[in-house]
Amino acid sequence: MSPPSPVILNVNDDVASRYVTSRVLGLAGYQVVEAGSGSQALTLADERTDLVILDVRLPDISGLEVCRRLKSSARTRDALVLHLSAQAVGPGDRAQGLEHGADGYLVAPVDPEELVAQVHALLRLRRAERKVHALSEEVEHQRRLLAMAMASAADPMALYDATGRLLFANQAAYEVRGTASMLSPSVSLEEYGARDASLAPFIRTMQTALATGQVQRGSVTLAALRGPRHYDFTLSPALGADGRVAAVMATARDVTEERSAEEFREQFIGMLGHDLRNPLNALSMSAQQLKRKGNLDERQSALTERILTSAERMDRMIRQLLDFARSRLGGGVPVVASDCDVFDVARRTLEEMRASHPGRLLVLEVVGDGRGSWDLDRLEQAFSNLLANALKYSPGDSPVRMWGEADGQGVVLRVHNGGPPIPPDELPHVFAAWRRGSRAVQHESKAASGLGLGLYITRQILLAHGGEVTVESSSGNGTTFTVRLPRG
Repeated sequence: MSPPSPVILNVNDDVASRYVTSRVLGLAGYQVVEAGSGSQALTLADERTDLVILDVRLPDISGLEVCRRLKSSARTRDALVLHLSAQAVGPGDRAQGLEHGADGYLVAPVDPEELVAQVHALLRLRRAERKVHALSEEVEHQRRLLAMAMASAADPMALYDATGRLLFANQAAYEVRGTASMLSPSVSLEEYGARDASLAPFIRTMQTALATGQVQRGSVTLAALRGPRHYDFTLSPALGADGRVAAVMATARDVTEERSAEEFREQFIGMLGHDLRNPLNALSMSAQQLKRKGNLDERQSALTERILTSAERMDRMIRQLLDFARSRLGGGVPVVASDCDVFDVARRTLEEMRASHPGRLLVLEVVGDGRGSWDLDRLEQAFSNLLANALKYSPGDSPVRMWGEADGQGVVLRVHNGGPPIPPDELPHVFAAWRRGSRAVQHESKAASGLGLGLYITRQILLAHGGEVTVESSSGNGTTFTVRLPRG
């Protein structure tokens, strides 16, 4: 259905002139309402009136005063006013009419085409104004909803401009310190840093986000009335049409309770691992003495071997616990580099695995010069973890292959098994702590159970050497762990 025709109120005390104007506008498709005086015009005009064609010289009320009243009334202030006069035709008259609020001024007699064109132009302006008004109201409505949502968010949120100055912060952000004085739109990042040195990690990360336009994440510890609080934060830059940062949204999450629980757990694990070593060493030494003494019957000998095997397994688990605690609390696994041949380390580790898995086929192939400066014991630990993992997750009749190559930059070693692939949902978490795969081969699963720290510690060892370990797994190609070591 087409929209209704605009309504025009034609106000003129000259009947002939009023008729001609109404006739022209009617033929142009407009709805025309007529008034012969100012008071009648004020009575007839309402919120449906789009345009008032208003004579300046009226018998009762001046057209200028009628215009003023129309514009000041809530009911008619949106109506356009076009003055049309045959008497007030001077430049001063026109200026006075426009100053009283008129939207246009024509001198009579006016050419019909010019009158219709002027009316068309004014109504187009009105439609545009209404669209802009409706759009601005919608934008303002959405802005209020966004402000309400941000203000009511449980986590701290803040919006910064391209210079790093605060534009908005929700109540949760103000409550971080228990006082609103720490957040002020007038304070720059540098001033924040000068006020509080603990904000330095946040400020550095914000500067990076502003410079790169990329999402940044970090952590910060802040003093508060209820004690130190730990926050993980994310900075999300918004780019303008020119590709530059226009604003940065900062969101934070209080992780104090999580971190306290994690630190307690890691400290407990470290102490537990340390305190278990003494009784374990006593147990292991006693079993070794029994074995060396001899004169054991078959059953006693089997029990002694079982004790030693279990003690070795417990020792590996304790070493993993201690390495885990060191990596989480001390900033990484400690390494002591010395000159060694990484291929010799791989060969020796492979031979030990062959001895402990006599029924399995393990193959090693290396090319190039494997000499460099690394921590021999730590590399042996990492290779042992990778080989044990490959044996655990592959059938007993399939080979486990390890091959390496070296160049001037460093060494690449790969460990491959043809067992079931790592499920896609587990692949991103292979090197996480406390993770154990769900695809262990049945006959290996009971004997190969562990803490789920082997691959985590392997990755920490490689990181401590400035290297890395990655994994690829598929049903067609099996699973391959790739170790990259730069020459030390």
